[in-house]
Amino acid sequence: METALFYGFLLLLMVTAVALLYLSSKQQALLSHPIAVAPWRYLAYMLLLCSFCGWHLVLTPAAAFFWWLLVLGIMFGTLPFIALFKREPLK
Repeated sequence: METALFYGFLLLLMVTAVALLYLSSKQQALLSHPIAVAPWRYLAYMLLLCSFCGWHLVLTPAAAFFWWLLVLGIMFGTLPFIALFKREPLK
């Protein structure tokens, strides 16, 4: 039970970090203006580092690295498509 909860926490940590990275990018399409880079992007980097360390605690080092890369790739690949579900047209 605790392991599944820890996996969920690590995934939530990574979703938050990727969302902050995406929303601080100037190419994002969800907000009219990107969020400030200075505090939020650095926080996202720290969250990603903490999530990597967390995966390293529950998996072997190689599995943790590849699982972390897999989840990052899926999130970075699917997050920009959320803008397509907005009601207002893109500019």
